[in-house]
Amino acid sequence: MSKTNLVIVGLILLLSSIGCKSIQSILPRNSAANAPVIDFTTAGKPVNVNVQLDKRQTASGKISSSGGSVSLTAADGSKFTLDVPAKALERETEITMTALKSMSGAPLENNKPTAVQLEPSGLFFKEMVTLTIVPAKAIPIKEQIIFGYEGDGKDYHLALIDPKSKDIKIKLMEFSGAGVGSGSDAAWAANLQIQAETARTRLTQKAGEITQAERIRQLLGDESGSDEWAGQIKSIMDQYDDQVIRKEMVAAELDCRFARRAIQDIIGAERQRQLLGANPDPNIWQKVEKLAKIGAECKKAAAFQIVGGLDDWQTSTKVCDILQPFTLTGGGFKNEFSGGLSGTYSYTGPFNAHGTGTYTISLPDGLDKPGTMTGTGEGSAEGYSNTGTEKYTLTPIEPCG
Repeated sequence: MSKTNLVIVGLILLLSSIGCKSIQSILPRNSAANAPVIDFTTAGKPVNVNVQLDKRQTASGKISSSGGSVSLTAADGSKFTLDVPAKALERETEITMTALKSMSGAPLENNKPTAVQLEPSGLFFKEMVTLTIVPAKAIPIKEQIIFGYEGDGKDYHLALIDPKSKDIKIKLMEFSGAGVGSGSDAAWAANLQIQAETARTRLTQKAGEITQAERIRQLLGDESGSDEWAGQIKSIMDQYDDQVIRKEMVAAELDCRFARRAIQDIIGAERQRQLLGANPDPNIWQKVEKLAKIGAECKKAAAFQIVGGLDDWQTSTKVCDILQPFTLTGGGFKNEFSGGLSGTYSYTGPFNAHGTGTYTISLPDGLDKPGTMTGTGEGSAEGYSNTGTEKYTLTPIEPCG
């Protein structure tokens, strides 16, 4: 092994502080003309949130094909106005707007965002409608995290907004929930990491489609399109750098706990370039060195004591890195998580108990504060089935090793 590689290995071992807050650096760059179309609007791994509505704060109105509006002033003075343009609806529809009492499981500074749930859930519009939000207490622009979710809390995501408006104007084609919360560096880092994980899943899927189709063509002796796939792979790698690596690097600069994940994806992308014959990233080791320095300066890693559960399932397990696959145990149960801020889990236990579900983690604002995790799924044991929501507290501990 060369001296350079030894240095890099040493840097990687230091992993997981922050300085630059340049959100500007994650804005998309121009992509190649032959870029495959990638859907970045839906979460690859669902980030679900727990929503509590305040049924005493609600407003309804019937909107016809000529358009109209519905307004609500919440108890704290926050104002919501939904404007529906003409021809957005084919027939008169009653629309209801209900204020949120709380929302947990989202990467926000607290669980009381300024938000509403819009119903009927799933209502589709032929034209974009606009939800204008005026929080009772102003949120600094750099701290505003404007979000949406589907149904009763599924698929939390950053919302599409009018970028030219000073006011908070969320653009919707379909209902259900939307709002704005405040975000510290840690919250912004978590949102960026979710975006990166979503893009990673979709880009990997697309690369798999392209390479497998090319393999079939070559094995069958079909030379059509033999040069096209290489250009498509280059575009995929460019988008991976744009949509995954750049966002993960900014996330690491905002919260050092993400440095390790970013380094892994940078090195993984370089290995994929080598495999597929794409041009290497000339700045790879500068990126790794920068992230390794961030990680080395981090006072705490992503190590937590995780305590909690549901009913008979209770755990108190030390996890060295929640961003990697991890396992929780207790009472004869074994619960395996996919790793990351959101993902899937499966469990086994006494009496042939087994099940699956999804989970979300909200990291604390600050390296010495506790975080939370919720898991929702279904399972069965001998003679019965069950569904429910597990709740956990994540207390920071000293890095392992």
